[in-house]
Amino acid sequence: QRLLVTIALEAARVMEEGIVTDPREADVGSILAFGFAPYTGGALSYIDGIGAKLFVKIAKGLQKKYGAEFKAPKLLLDMAEKGETFYERFDPY
Repeated sequence: QRLLVTIALEAARVMEEGIVTDPREADVGSILAFGFAPYTGGALSYIDGIGAKLFVKIAKGLQKKYGAEFKAPKLLLDMAEKGETFYERFDPY
């Protein structure tokens, strides 16, 4: 789980920073470049699938145990609060 969360957090950060603007690109990139578990649909689809709120809860637990590299970015905290998904917030269609 730590590996999946690490990559998913980085995908969320690049979306927050505007480096990547289409969640499909982040998903495909996470699978092809980092070997993210393909059955999840990619890093952002993984977050969307379990829900930002639960994902943030998992990340906070890992942060408490392993340190700041598991800190969720502000974008993800906002999405969790509003119940948003990446594919809703950054609608690629």
